[in-house]
Amino acid sequence: MYSMTGYGRGEAERNGRTLVVELKSVNHRFLDLSIKLPRVLLFAEDAMKKVISSRLSRGHIDVFTTYTAPAEQGALSLDRDLAASYLAMGKELAQSFGVKDDLTASALLRVQGVVTENAVAAPEEELVDLVRTATDRALDSLLKMRDVEGKAITADIMTKLAEIERLTGLIESRAPLVTAEYRTRLEERMREALSGADYDETRLLTEVALFADKCAIDEELARLHAHIDHYRSILSTEPAAGRKLDFLTQELNREANTIGSKCNDAAIAENVVLLKCEIEKVREQIQNLE
Repeated sequence: MYSMTGYGRGEAERNGRTLVVELKSVNHRFLDLSIKLPRVLLFAEDAMKKVISSRLSRGHIDVFTTYTAPAEQGALSLDRDLAASYLAMGKELAQSFGVKDDLTASALLRVQGVVTENAVAAPEEELVDLVRTATDRALDSLLKMRDVEGKAITADIMTKLAEIERLTGLIESRAPLVTAEYRTRLEERMREALSGADYDETRLLTEVALFADKCAIDEELARLHAHIDHYRSILSTEPAAGRKLDFLTQELNREANTIGSKCNDAAIAENVVLLKCEIEKVREQIQNLE
């Protein structure tokens, strides 16, 4: 099982261009991506999302990128209209103020805007490959950290499941005694009420049977055991099943609540309270798993 919190960093280089991708992950019910890309790489955002969603299923992911590229030389272009305007203005000044027109071609080339450089853009396919590679490497790093934390959380949940199973066993061993003790108390009350006279045994058995049926918790106990086994199976075999475990935790809590409402016994009620406390601890930990 993977935790939903972690940090990962990946770097890729192509033809002097370098991209660093950093991922920061925290808990979230679904997969929620917040991506910050430089303008030159905005077209590659969908490709990055697909890479991340193919390997992560839950968590809020902040994506930070740093892109560096060498100065790329391209062809020069001359703005003839702008140059002609400067020449015309030079001649007009010379005629109007009687000054020498010393505007030369080399001086004109130094005027801002007359000559522009057409930068050679990197091929989109190359930049997309750069983004995918750096993102994959960042995910490798992130998942490594999430795996370590996930194993620690899984071990803690396993410990709590053992305690839940122990408390379930205590309730299971106590349950058969509840009906027997109720019958004994009922017999004593009937004898006191009748001052030692004979009482209707059939009526007594009927009352005991009704009580036993009302407080029977065999089905709930069986489902608790099944849920615990299912829990362990998921934790041991499925790397990303946080939503499934969240639902299963609700089922554990539902069975515990039903037992608490039906038990009619102080000892069982006390263990039910402890059982629900452990289930709540498990629920809190499940929120950290992918």
